[in-house]
Amino acid sequence: MISRGSAHDRARGRLATMSDTVRRRGRPAKLSLEAIVAAAEEIVGSEGVGALTMRRVADRVGSSPMAIYRHVRDKDELLLTLLDRVAARVERPELPADPRERLTALWRLIYDTLTEHPWVVAVLAGGDLAGASILWAVEEILRALLDCGLSRQQAAAAYRAVWQYTVGVLTIRIAMAGSAMDRPSGQLRILASVDLPLIAAFAADWPHPWDNYDYGLGRLLDGLITNP
Repeated sequence: MISRGSAHDRARGRLATMSDTVRRRGRPAKLSLEAIVAAAEEIVGSEGVGALTMRRVADRVGSSPMAIYRHVRDKDELLLTLLDRVAARVERPELPADPRERLTALWRLIYDTLTEHPWVVAVLAGGDLAGASILWAVEEILRALLDCGLSRQQAAAAYRAVWQYTVGVLTIRIAMAGSAMDRPSGQLRILASVDLPLIAAFAADWPHPWDNYDYGLGRLLDGLITNP
């Protein structure tokens, strides 16, 4: 025999299950900024910054574009938040005491970080957006340049020169990574086949397009420090 209490408990259980089903089918879970930024990072990481739109993010999180705008003002604000998310993951290393060595370590850190997140290069190269969480590295670079004996104006110009060099190398690297051409071996075949004896002779010693970064960085820093 089944007691009234048992039947009542089962009825309450069925009502709770129905209520859970209604909630799942009804109003979606509350949208968070973290979910929006995570979705945006997935899009730019796989397809590039050009693919990022509020509509794409909304589709990714199962929401509407208007719901996204309640958390971020526009695409630029979303990119700034995303830049800070990436920059916040960068661990601050223990830097060498020697300012010249500090410069090498800091620029290599920036280069390696951007290599892992190529979409960031396109954003930063525009010059209008920058992640506040990585500005400590810029501060340390400027301090190291001053410690090398440069004036404030010289340090600013030196920073800009190395930044432009770094972005240039990364831009070439990103473009070649997306190319179907067999590089750099394809380039070497062309260099070796031309009827220009000096270029053909140099073909075997031609530097790799981006493995040459450390060499160029070192020579550039030496020149900027000794002849500011």
